Amino acid sequence: MKNFATILFVLVFVLTASLSFGQTYKKGVTNLNAGVSIGGLAGFYGESDFPPLSLGLQFGMHEKISVGGIIGYASSSYDLGFFGNNNYTWTYRYIIVGARGEYHFVDVDVKDFDLYAGLTIGYNIVSVDEPSGYTGFYTAEASYLLYGFHAGGRYMFSNNIGAFAELGYGIGYFTIGLNVRL
Repeated sequence: MKNFATILFVLVFVLTASLSFGQTYKKGVTNLNAGVSIGGLAGFYGESDFPPLSLGLQFGMHEKISVGGIIGYASSSYDLGFFGNNNYTWTYRYIIVGARGEYHFVDVDVKDFDLYAGLTIGYNIVSVDEPSGYTGFYTAEASYLLYGFHAGGRYMFSNNIGAFAELGYGIGYFTIGLNVRL
């Protein structure tokens, strides 16, 4: 799975770089992104009950570099059943807290469009509800270091409202959402 994620990132990065014909990103710009992800959060256990939701804030530090943070939430369930016995279900809740850095591709000024690629590092705080009465060998795992990468685009419909989409690994494989320029 990690090899697939690495290949996907390289392909998206190369495609994004080759298509980077400009954008509206500038130093001093602050963007607030609210998104929902499709595809599992890195380290998901079992089946997704609630898709990863994220809220990110990016500050333009340089003409091509922005830094910021991201928080998120997701949940999943892991079912373990034995033939002829009771089924047991573990419920996981994930709270993601992390830092992000992005490189914005700037070549020619094309109004309202921003292409970028970036990295995420943070911590995934995992809480687990274990089933009562289970005496088997499966043990629930807990919190862990989260890392990821992404490539995406942002299109502004007006001066302050837009949409974004990202491909990557970390929060989810595909994230789409609303962007508000502050």
